[in-house]
Amino acid sequence: MNNGLKKKTPSKKVESVMIYMSKAERSALKAFAKQNNLFITQVAREGIKIRMSGNDYNHGFNDGLNEAIKIVNNTDGAKMMFPSGKSFAKLVTDEIEKFTRVDEVITDEIEKFIRVDKESP
Repeated sequence: MNNGLKKKTPSKKVESVMIYMSKAERSALKAFAKQNNLFITQVAREGIKIRMSGNDYNHGFNDGLNEAIKIVNNTDGAKMMFPSGKSFAKLVTDEIEKFTRVDEVITDEIEKFIRVDKESP
């Protein structure tokens, strides 16, 4: 016997959460989990933890862009000036900055995806 104490099973250590996603999102999630030899629930838990940590994808993506801008600005060949008065580095970094992500951009992309998914048969 166990002295009248209930034994904790894994199902009693965690709680369930239900999420809704499109068929396309679920298919992509299943494929990703299978490709990486993970459980779908593990992928979901990790994604939620990352999002809640404040160290989200956008932050890391933007950090990468900022590093690319530093590299361009520190490259001697990129310091060449055009007749317009702009340097090659400035032209390139202006283009890189267009890719900077903000939460509103991601929200817009998600909304587009949802609209497309609703329109598909």
